[in-house]
Amino acid sequence: MSDITGPNEALPPAIQLDEPPRFPPPIQDPPPPPSAALRPVPFEDRETFPGFWPRVGGMFQLVFRNPMELFDRVPATRGLGAPWRFLLLLSVPVFLVMALVFFFLGMGIMFAALDQVGKGDHRAIAAIMPLIFGAIVLLMPLFSFLGMIIGGAFNHFFLWMWGGLRPGVGTEQSIRAYGYASAFIQLGGLIPYLGFLLQLAGLVVIGMGLARMHRTDTWRGVCAVLTPVFLLCCCGLAAALTIPAFIAAMHH
Repeated sequence: MSDITGPNEALPPAIQLDEPPRFPPPIQDPPPPPSAALRPVPFEDRETFPGFWPRVGGMFQLVFRNPMELFDRVPATRGLGAPWRFLLLLSVPVFLVMALVFFFLGMGIMFAALDQVGKGDHRAIAAIMPLIFGAIVLLMPLFSFLGMIIGGAFNHFFLWMWGGLRPGVGTEQSIRAYGYASAFIQLGGLIPYLGFLLQLAGLVVIGMGLARMHRTDTWRGVCAVLTPVFLLCCCGLAAALTIPAFIAAMHH
């Protein structure tokens, strides 16, 4: 008999082939939660650092370990009170140095006034020195706040001029970042002989951090931070050349 089936004959049952083995999907680590990526800076992270001084120490650890991470964490929270308080806290050593300068200067003027008793001008200057010192003490928080606002706003403005602003990060975050970073920079300025260089290096770090925070080119951030310094130097040079010429013209 022929093995070929006719048109009316039933086909043989299909042979069930073994299904390919099914492997479990690869195990992947879950993505980190958004709160871990946007953890606040240690000074504002009361959950991780319940105490005040541990939060201050956490700021120093963060800056010395990875300064750029400070700028990554700044946008996690809002408000200018925390960076202002931190800036004011680290301004205490600067204030003490200024107090010593004013003290020795006042003592020198007082001794000069005692040598020249007949001259009332020296007495007046010696008497007004404590008033000047007291005014600086009272106005120090205001000066710190205004310096943070003006410096951060200028950096934000010049970053806009250099085409480095990106949506999502506003002027407030630039001011916050400037407040935290400038607090460390002013401490570096107290180191003898190296203070000026450390301040310039700190400005460059602020520019790099702002560029990272705004997701723009690094050179734009550095140029934005150094532009006010360049303009200030130009104004000082112009004044140094113009004022003597103006005084000489007045005498003639």
